[in-house]
Amino acid sequence: MEDREEEKKLLDAAGVDGRVLLMQDGGKPVGTVIVDLKDTILHIVRFSVNGYDFTEKPGSEETFVLDTLMRSAASYGEDHGADSIVTDFPDFFDFFRLRGFDVDETHAFTPMSTIVRYEIGGM
Repeated sequence: MEDREEEKKLLDAAGVDGRVLLMQDGGKPVGTVIVDLKDTILHIVRFSVNGYDFTEKPGSEETFVLDTLMRSAASYGEDHGADSIVTDFPDFFDFFRLRGFDVDETHAFTPMSTIVRYEIGGM
């Protein structure tokens, strides 16, 4: 997030020292994900999607934004030495389970390799 003052407000509200990743479409914000790196574990602390309140199953547009934010978070974690991802909240509507995460009543978790994959050789 380029606006460091706004990022600090969001991080303070979440109670973490991490980063806020912002997704835009045509220069307009559509969603954010707050991440916090603790040792080698990337914590997904909070999602926010404009117009979506997480009280019902996300539609296709919300799912696209959430999936993109989750993958951006994983990329951030990979770039900063994380080897696993965990949410700081329970899975909602099986969103993470459907993407290969293990889930329990309090969070979802997976090795980084579930989301970030490398291919050796040609393109």
